[in-house]
Amino acid sequence: MIKKLSFVFVLLYAIRSLCDPSINTEILCKRAEGRIMVDGIINEPAWEKAVPINFVKIVSLDEPVSSTTAYCLYDKKYIYFAFICRDKDIWLTLKTRDSQLWDQDVVEIFLKTDCSGDWFYEFQVSPKNTVLDAFVSRSLREKMFFRFAEWDCTGLKSATKLKGTLNNWFDEDDFWSVEVAIPFKSLLSNGRMPATNDVWLINLGRYDYSVYLEKGFEASTSCPIKKFDFHRYEEWSFLKFN
Repeated sequence: MIKKLSFVFVLLYAIRSLCDPSINTEILCKRAEGRIMVDGIINEPAWEKAVPINFVKIVSLDEPVSSTTAYCLYDKKYIYFAFICRDKDIWLTLKTRDSQLWDQDVVEIFLKTDCSGDWFYEFQVSPKNTVLDAFVSRSLREKMFFRFAEWDCTGLKSATKLKGTLNNWFDEDDFWSVEVAIPFKSLLSNGRMPATNDVWLINLGRYDYSVYLEKGFEASTSCPIKKFDFHRYEEWSFLKFN
C-alpha cells in the first residue's frame, strides 16, 4: 500500500509541475506559533507567518473580480484556516446547518488525507457562520451527498466577521473574513496530528453571488481546476505540513 500511495503522489506531482507556476500546486501549512482564537478576526501574530494562498477563477484560471486570500496553520489539535473575502455585496439567507450553502456566498475547504480511496472531507462556512460539514464519497456524491452531510465534525470551530451590511445590495460592502479550526481527532480517516513533511491533498473554494458581478456569480478556487467541479481531487494541490 505504501508503494501504491507513493506512486500516486509522484504521478500527481508530475502533473502539477506542468501547470502555471503562479498557481498553488503546493500549499505549505506551517506549525502555529502561539494561540489562535477562532473569532473571525485574523489578528493573531501566528497568522503573520502563514503563507498566503491566492485564488483563481475555476476553469479559466483568470484573476477573480472578488479576490480571496486564505491561510492555513496547524498545532497538536487542529488545522486552522483563515479567509479574507473581498465582497461588494455580502449575501446569504440560509441559517440551517448542512443547507445548500453553495447557492449563496460561501467559502469551502476540501481535504483528502490519503489516496487509498475516493473519500474526502468537505467544509463550508457562510458569512453568517452557517456550516456544512461532510465526509464524502466522490463516486456517490450526486446521489447521497446529504447522507454524507449527516456526519458532523465533533469539535469543529468557526467564526466570521463582516465589514459591510448583510443582504443589502443598495450599498457597497468591503469584505468578510472567516476562521476555522478542524480537530485532527475528528477526521475519521486520519485521527492524529500530521508529522513533519506529511502530505495531504487540498482545495479551497469560494462562491460569490453579487449584483456587482457581470454575471451575478463567480466561483474561484485555490487550485488549477479546469472543469467546473471543486471535487476533482486529481487537480487539487498538495498540502505539506512543515
